[in-house]
Amino acid sequence: MNQNYQKIEIIPVMFDGRFIQRVDFLQQPSQISSRNSGLLQLLINNQVRTFLLRLKNKFVSYFSVILFYFYWNYQKYKQPGFLEFDSKTILPGDIYVIADANWDLPKTYYNFLEILKHYGVNITIICYDLIPIKFPVFCSRKFATHFTSFYKSYSNLFDHVLCISRNSAEDYRDAQRQGILASNNPNLKIEVFRLGCNYSNHDEPKDSNQVNQFQHLLKTRYILVVGSILPHKNIKTIIEAFDLLINSKQEEIHLVFAGNKGWNTEVDNLIESHKMYDKLIHILGSVTDFELNILYKNCYCLVQASFYEGFGLPVVEALQNGKPVIASNTGSLPEVGGRFCIYFNPHDHVELYRELEKLMNSDSYYNQLVTRIREEYQIFTWRESAEEFLSHLLT
Repeated sequence: MNQNYQKIEIIPVMFDGRFIQRVDFLQQPSQISSRNSGLLQLLINNQVRTFLLRLKNKFVSYFSVILFYFYWNYQKYKQPGFLEFDSKTILPGDIYVIADANWDLPKTYYNFLEILKHYGVNITIICYDLIPIKFPVFCSRKFATHFTSFYKSYSNLFDHVLCISRNSAEDYRDAQRQGILASNNPNLKIEVFRLGCNYSNHDEPKDSNQVNQFQHLLKTRYILVVGSILPHKNIKTIIEAFDLLINSKQEEIHLVFAGNKGWNTEVDNLIESHKMYDKLIHILGSVTDFELNILYKNCYCLVQASFYEGFGLPVVEALQNGKPVIASNTGSLPEVGGRFCIYFNPHDHVELYRELEKLMNSDSYYNQLVTRIREEYQIFTWRESAEEFLSHLLT
C-alpha cells in the first residue's frame, strides 16, 4: 500500500437521524481513537445499522422534526468554527463518503450534509449505477421513486462522484445533460475506479452445510448465473436459451442460479414453474464468498445476460477462475470483460443458445478459450481497487 495512504484514518459511521456515530463492523458504536491533526478523516456509512435506524426515523414525531429543523438551520448560519464528532473535530478538507443506500433517509440527512459542506468537508458519493433512473421498469415503483428523488435532490451537494465503470460515469454525465442531476458545481469531479475480483484468500468455514447441499452439482456440467434474480438480469432470455440447449443436446447440462429471489414474483415464477426446476434448473439462494468461489471453480461457464450492469462482478470473478463467460453486449459488461468474453444481444435468446451450443460442441474451442483466459487475463485485486479509489479521493 502506498505510504501516503497509511496516514489516512478511515472511520465507518452511520447517520442516526440527526448526526453521525461510529460503527465498528456490526457491533455497538464505540469511542473513536484519537488522531493526529491534519490527517484525512474518511467517513463511510454502514448499510445495516442505517437501515434499522430508517425504521426508527419513520416514527419520529412531528415535534421532533421541527426541533431538528431549527437546530440544523442554526448550525448552517453559524460562523465556521469547529464541528465535533464524538469529541473529535471534523476539519475542513475531511471527506465524507456516501458508500451505501441512503435514498430513503429523512430530510435531516440533507441538512446534515449541508452542515458538513458549511464546515469545508468534501462530500463524495460512490455511484454504482443509475438503473432506477435509466430503466425504472427494472425496479419496483417505490424504489425507483426514492432513488431518483435522492439523486435529484442531493446531487447539488456532491463534490466528487466516484463511479465503478466508465459506462456508469457517462450515465451520470448524461443525466446531468438531461437536467435530471445537478450540474451547477463547476468543480465537481466525476471519476472511475475499478472493482477487484480476487477470492483466493477465503478460508473454508467451519459450517459447510450449504456446500454439502449442492455438492452433487459440482460433479455435473453446469452453467452458472450469479446474482439476485431481478428483472434486469434477463432471466427469461436465459431460460429460453437453456430450453433450446437441453432439447438439442444428448448430454446432461444443468443451470444453476446462485443468488436470492428478488422483488418480482413473475421473474421468480419463470424459474420455479419450469418443468426442469429442481431437476436441471436450480436456485441456490444466497451463498458465501467461499461457496461462490467453489461454484466458479467447478462451473462449465458463466452467463451474464443482464440488460444493464453498472459493473458486473461475476464476469471478472469467473475470468479470474479461468472460466468462459458469455455476456450481453450492453451496459458496462464489454468494458469489464474486454476481449475475454463472448458477447451476445440480450434481446436474442437464440443468439445466446448458439453461443452455448458452440462451446459444448467443440472441446478444442472451449479449451482454447480457457487457455487464453488463464494465460492472458490480468487479475485486478481488491487491494489495487482500494489504491485506485484512494488515489482519486486524495487528488
